[in-house]
Amino acid sequence: MPVRPLLLATLVAGLAACSGPRPLEGMDELESARTYADWGKHEEALELAEAAVDSEELSPEAEAEANYLAAEAALSLGRHLKAYRLYRRVLENAPWSPRVADIEDRLYEIGIAFLTLDEYGGWFDSRDRGVEVLESLQAHFRRSDKADDALRLVGDYFGQEDVREWLEAALTHEQLYRDYPDSEWAERSLWLAGHYRLRLVFGPEYNRDEMMRAQELLELSLEVHPHGAKSLEARADLVKVQDLLARGEVQVADFYAARGNVDGERLRLANAALLFPQTQAGQDAAIRLGRMGVSLEEIAATPRLHSTDTFVAPEPLDP
Repeated sequence: MPVRPLLLATLVAGLAACSGPRPLEGMDELESARTYADWGKHEEALELAEAAVDSEELSPEAEAEANYLAAEAALSLGRHLKAYRLYRRVLENAPWSPRVADIEDRLYEIGIAFLTLDEYGGWFDSRDRGVEVLESLQAHFRRSDKADDALRLVGDYFGQEDVREWLEAALTHEQLYRDYPDSEWAERSLWLAGHYRLRLVFGPEYNRDEMMRAQELLELSLEVHPHGAKSLEARADLVKVQDLLARGEVQVADFYAARGNVDGERLRLANAALLFPQTQAGQDAAIRLGRMGVSLEEIAATPRLHSTDTFVAPEPLDP
């Protein structure tokens, strides 16, 4: 009588379980896992280290060691997700372990693997996992030399054309500049924080707060790094955002003009002319005010005749 497929699968699984690695003679599971790891037998080391953890007979110190050995074996086998989860156990449950210092480099390696290896190239979840790993590195090792590198990689990932998470990209680069102002990436990230805010803007009539935030960041970039490597890019983006803001003011002025609201029209034209005199829209607004018989100098000297907006960021950046 033929063996049914389900029964056969059960028998095979049972045989596999029985044929798994056993502790070496005179050693417990943890000691055997360490020995197998020294021999380069990572599969055996992984299984025995995990078995040691599952035995529930370990001290906290030994459990941290077993999780670390299992993570090392998983990483050697190319099982990046499993390795990450095991390393995270050590970080979260045994932050005092001497093995923690070694995990920093491992997380960096795993994060880059998820973001760059071809085997993960077609899976959004894997790229997303890479972001999680690198953010974990930055959170657990805030003062490490790799923390700013991790944020840079995350920000660049969000800013890729096939990802286009502009807000996440902006926030990540802003965090890098704020938390690591002496980083080699600080100038670039300050510009990119403003650049990606600008990418969120669909036109002069939309996303005004994003435009104001972009302007603030770009002005700060040029203030801190007036002749920096990214000063030309920052200046070009600042011209774009100021043009958008000026055109937005003129559009609102046109809205008021169409409804016969002269005061509203004049106020918005004054905003464009006073705040953005270097833009074409600002210059056109000044000409319109002149045709209305309004002196720009008089408006500038009379606060009630204009409403120059001041935007306060939730977390202001210092130069």
